[in-house]
Amino acid sequence: MPSQILLVEDDPEQAALFSQVLLLSGHSVETAATAEEALPRLSASPYCLLLADWDLPGDMQGDTLIAQAKAGFPAIKTILFSNHIHVDDAAAACGADASYRKYEGIVPLRKLVNSMVPPLTV
Repeated sequence: MPSQILLVEDDPEQAALFSQVLLLSGHSVETAATAEEALPRLSASPYCLLLADWDLPGDMQGDTLIAQAKAGFPAIKTILFSNHIHVDDAAAACGADASYRKYEGIVPLRKLVNSMVPPLTV
């Protein structure tokens, strides 16, 4: 069974791109556009990875979502991502397992995710 990933990204084009890259790598991906939409889904499904954009619409940002996810589901792996230069610091502060800068491209994203959760082997 593929690893279950919850991707939280408000930009539909980036969400589609990241989802496609992860699907082609053998992962199962569901998306949410806001942290408020994502948080209740963590209770409803066994995700092994939460991949959250730092800057999200609504009252909750990605770093807060990760902190709450880690508090409620300590085993979940988490990645905070952004184009912001200080995403590494924000990821460390909220307890994320890793950070990723969107402008680094999709190959590093795929490698990072695959190093954290095993893809489906064919």
